[in-house]
Amino acid sequence: MLLLLLALGQEKAILEIDPGTEVRLAGGARRGNDGLEFSSAAQHAEVDPPKGLDGIEAMSVGGWFLPKEAGEQLFFHRGSIEAGPNGERLFRPNPGWVNFLVGTDRRGFFMGAVNGNGTMPFPFVTLNPVVPGTWNQLVVVKTAGGHQKFYQNGALVWTDLDAAAAPKVTPFREKSPGEPVRLSMPLGGTVGEAWVHARELGAEEVRKDYEAKKERFRPAPPGRPVGLREMDAHPAHDLWPEPVTRENWPATRERILRGVREIFGTMPAERAPLEPRVLGEEDCGTYVRRKVSIQVEPGDRMPAYLLVPKGLKVRAPAVLCFYGTTSGAGKETTVGLSGPQPGTPPAKNRAFAVDMAEAGFVAFAADYLRDGERVTPGRRPYDTTQFYAKHPEWSIHGKDAWDSMRAIDYLQSLDAVDGERIGMVGHSYGGHSTIFTMMFEPRIKAGWANGPVSDFVRHGMHWASPKGAGSSQSLPAMRPYLLEKRPPPLAFYEATALVAPRALAVGQAVGELRPREEENCAAVGEVYRALGAGDRVRYVWYPGDHDFPPHVRREAVAWLRRWLR
Repeated sequence: MLLLLLALGQEKAILEIDPGTEVRLAGGARRGNDGLEFSSAAQHAEVDPPKGLDGIEAMSVGGWFLPKEAGEQLFFHRGSIEAGPNGERLFRPNPGWVNFLVGTDRRGFFMGAVNGNGTMPFPFVTLNPVVPGTWNQLVVVKTAGGHQKFYQNGALVWTDLDAAAAPKVTPFREKSPGEPVRLSMPLGGTVGEAWVHARELGAEEVRKDYEAKKERFRPAPPGRPVGLREMDAHPAHDLWPEPVTRENWPATRERILRGVREIFGTMPAERAPLEPRVLGEEDCGTYVRRKVSIQVEPGDRMPAYLLVPKGLKVRAPAVLCFYGTTSGAGKETTVGLSGPQPGTPPAKNRAFAVDMAEAGFVAFAADYLRDGERVTPGRRPYDTTQFYAKHPEWSIHGKDAWDSMRAIDYLQSLDAVDGERIGMVGHSYGGHSTIFTMMFEPRIKAGWANGPVSDFVRHGMHWASPKGAGSSQSLPAMRPYLLEKRPPPLAFYEATALVAPRALAVGQAVGELRPREEENCAAVGEVYRALGAGDRVRYVWYPGDHDFPPHVRREAVAWLRRWLR
């Protein structure tokens, strides 16, 4: 115990567990020379929760852990992970007592949360592997300001300082006895020690603890931050019925297009005149923000912001920027003028059109039907009633793609734009809208789809909303297949593969667990490789939850620069 106190300072932890601590062993867990040893999921050790949690402002939990295998498991926790309706993991703050967890997700990445994870219901997942057969000092900190910090083997490996879901200050309350504190290694391993501090441990304290104990707990290689990782590819037996080749791809592609026509509907036969209008202009320092409007269908105009970098000497590439779902603010979020609710302060990580303009692209950020200025007065955002009354055989996603295609018509008419270098970027709803638009529109040469939905069937009833549903984001032709549990004529990976061989990158938060994202990675990558374009497709994970954080937006800029240069 002397080593523990020396490493972590003079202020004693409110809970300390080492090989000599009295714990209740269950299921055959036992004490070993290096700590508490576990060999099955039925085993655990537990102690009563620490006193002194009620009313604290910050908290740190951690210890030293030696897993035998990688996979989803909790090493040190109070409270358990729950399963959501689509298989997602949930770990919300408990209103009656303080919960926390330190463990790994199903891929073996360091996972944790203290008293909830910002505004997200999930535990926070980093990209740092907890390698089997090595000792890992793992520490999760919740600061008084509502942020979380994650340390591994002496290093700060990630924080949620840039996350849209943070900070969130959730009071620490102990109104009931709550659950005990548990230690376990469901896939086998050893817990050398564990502790809880009723304050924020500093980076230097954590580093000193690692340095003081790394010879005792060996091997324990130093930690390092990981901000981006190529996604694993998990082939599945029900994907391509036969290996994709350059020779058989055209026939497969035509079959997929038949499914696209059935599910997305048919585009209009004619294009109405654009009748572009300039509605205003503002100097934003490095770029000019111009308010414009174009006609996308007869009598249907799409308002947009055109962000033009200053000092252009030659025609520049242009990028369509499609926002995630808002509460009526639409394009104002994409250019940093509003949060999701109209008139609210700009929200973190949503103004990616500004990133594009500052990187030298002409950025086009529009309101799509049912949002922003295209919400019919008296109706809610995303109400589809009027659309399906007018276009009963079409789909909202088909309409969104059509409007983006008309935006490209407009961009190609501008002197500032190189019409052969068009890209697209979108987040969340805009992420899969980027994929769908590229599926229809060959003029888009490169895209970054961030946080898209990744499956039509396993995403629950998202796609089965009826025509005219007040919050519909649906493909209504998909509805009977999902309700009747019949295989639909189009899989998500098939729709995505239609983008090949043009450049496409997909970014997903590792903590979100989008359905079949790894199978998408495998299936789409197979098509690109068959067409000799394996370098033009990329699926990546980043730490945390549904978000578009700064380092990922920088990666998106780099990707578009590479393929639109």
